[in-house]
Amino acid sequence: MITNFLNKGSEYIKKGVGKIGSVTGIGQTIGSRLAAAGLPLGGIFGRQESALPQQPSISSGTVDWAVTIGCPQFDQLMAGSKILSVMSDKPYKGVRFPTTPAVFMSHSASYDSRAVLHNNYPYYAYQNSQVDSMTINGNFPVMNKTDGQNWLATVHFLRTVTKMYYGRGDNQGNPPPVCKLNGYGEHVFQNVPVIITNFTVDLRQDVDYIPISLKSTKTETLVSGGDLSIENLPPLAGVEQGVTDNNAGIKKYGPIASQVEVDGVTYVPTDSMITVQCIPVYSRNKISNKFNLKDFAAGNLAKDGFI
Repeated sequence: MITNFLNKGSEYIKKGVGKIGSVTGIGQTIGSRLAAAGLPLGGIFGRQESALPQQPSISSGTVDWAVTIGCPQFDQLMAGSKILSVMSDKPYKGVRFPTTPAVFMSHSASYDSRAVLHNNYPYYAYQNSQVDSMTINGNFPVMNKTDGQNWLATVHFLRTVTKMYYGRGDNQGNPPPVCKLNGYGEHVFQNVPVIITNFTVDLRQDVDYIPISLKSTKTETLVSGGDLSIENLPPLAGVEQGVTDNNAGIKKYGPIASQVEVDGVTYVPTDSMITVQCIPVYSRNKISNKFNLKDFAAGNLAKDGFI
């Protein structure tokens, strides 16, 4: 009885609603939803019914259009970092905003005002054009361990790319690395070279904090040093330091240490706002040899990072 009722309803959709042009879309919508759910027209299996035509749809594609800030020197500078290991296998190798951020950008052309005596209007002489500082701020929700590791890696990444090469190591004296900004497709941000001038993170008091564990290396002293019988040495003693003969069967040992991996706990907020300020930068060689206003107007220079 229920089957007959539902099937009668499907007949009404096909015959009755289909005759009324103003409400034909209702029947199409219902048929599309049933087909998407794997149900026949009327919701009853075993009937030979033809599904209503579905509305054409546009494929979302597989391209990741999220806003990202990557570092081309990631493998040379940050390889081996346990905190940044979650970024090492990503194509962008850097920060990816998990939610749609607010992006503020401005372009300006500067003109110099030339005042002329006995004239109602000044003249303007063109000076230069530039892309001003950009501000990107977005929420970073954390709901599990993976989100927490991404949040921690994001903050540590931004800390790293705002520091110069100083002290020991390679490239001493070099400025912070130049990053690449991508987002929203080919003609919005595509490999735009930027320098990070400032970033802020709000650690609010009205949100929960969850623990995130990361493996870290810790040095533990197994023996503090002094006289120790050879037969009583611990099995993980490691390298002997400053061994000198003393009495028979007794040797003098320095501190004996061993490196072990321990779980370090870091607490991260379940929701926070991260704001990044960056400035597009282009080399003089790139501007002189690649930029052409006609090509820029045609959109051919988007692949070179010009905005």
